[in-house]
Amino acid sequence: MQYITRSGTFDSGHRVMNERMKCFNLHGHTYLYDLTFSFDTMKEIGYAIDFKEIKRVACQWIDDLLDHGFIANPHDLIYIQAAEAENSKIWEMSLEGPGNYCNPSVENLAREIFLAMEILFEEYTDLKMHELKLHETPKCFTICNDISIPDRERENFQKVRYDEIKKYAVEKGIVEYDDRLQ
Repeated sequence: MQYITRSGTFDSGHRVMNERMKCFNLHGHTYLYDLTFSFDTMKEIGYAIDFKEIKRVACQWIDDLLDHGFIANPHDLIYIQAAEAENSKIWEMSLEGPGNYCNPSVENLAREIFLAMEILFEEYTDLKMHELKLHETPKCFTICNDISIPDRERENFQKVRYDEIKKYAVEKGIVEYDDRLQ
């Protein structure tokens, strides 16, 4: 078993509903992430997947859906309605199912991104999402892997997000980087 990691960043706003300290305020972060995939076979060209392919699919999905947007608890209706009224980018959390209370903490957000990566890379048969490290600040992060996610959250997320993420993956397709195979 071997691993490959691609790092990136995105900027998003959020708030933690019902938190008694300062995080209940609307604020933002520059998130830093490390997407780690596992593989046990490599292609003849010398790798399981090109770093450019992870960037083209995974990093672009994060940029398209989360970067410079608002990540919301589905119960945070005032901010959701404000974002929708301004046609702003918004991501509603899905771990608890459609419309159910789920705060956009770094822990929950990491699980959602991890689950999205599983869907995005389903067709890459020799590759498996292994781990996601997500920094909310330079000094604070979470690490998420397959065993971090309860079956209930996986099922809820897939109910809400599977079709749209699968459509994104199909539109991206899979690029072959070995010129001998084209």
